[in-house]
Amino acid sequence: MSPEVISQRLQQLLQQTPFASLGEDVQQLLQARLQTMLTNMNLVTREEFDVQCEVLARTQAKLAELEQRLAALADAPASNTADSDIAASETPSESNSTPQQPAD
Repeated sequence: MSPEVISQRLQQLLQQTPFASLGEDVQQLLQARLQTMLTNMNLVTREEFDVQCEVLARTQAKLAELEQRLAALADAPASNTADSDIAASETPSESNSTPQQPAD
């Protein structure tokens, strides 16, 4: 919200309250005080908020993708280990079709 919009809304609010009968100086003092409080709240514009929401959505999507890739990589060594265990359990005579000659 721009300061002008805040000022207009404050004027409307003041006109609807008992403060409308107060002098211009008191109204300006209240307006200045309110704007100071709003400034100290570190509020962001709607545009800034929307941009940050988009950044967050992209970050969450990237995180989900990386978690899936990590899970796939964590499962990959387990399947590679199982394949190598099967290959290691075969003896050379089982994998070689030519008979061995006895040593003299």
